[in-house]
Amino acid sequence: MPEHTDADGYSKVGPGPMVAIRLKWTVHRGDDGQYYVHETIGEQSAPVVSGPMTSEAAVRFVDAQQDEANKRFELLRSEIAGRSSLADYERKGEA
Repeated sequence: MPEHTDADGYSKVGPGPMVAIRLKWTVHRGDDGQYYVHETIGEQSAPVVSGPMTSEAAVRFVDAQQDEANKRFELLRSEIAGRSSLADYERKGEA
């Protein structure tokens, strides 16, 4: 089965309002013909590299990492919203 080369450069960005702490995953094809996923936080961080893997596995890895980051972000956001609502309710109760 031939190796797909279209995974090189495949990239996704995680959720969040601040670019400085936003996760990014990018697939790079190594000199060995294998694929590696570079995970960075913000613009200037050194990448954490996962691999080697096939092109298909690298794309699945990027998709899974982004999916997990989105789930965690939504959970955190709803937790913060819940605390905010509870604080508003408690303040109104004291008035």
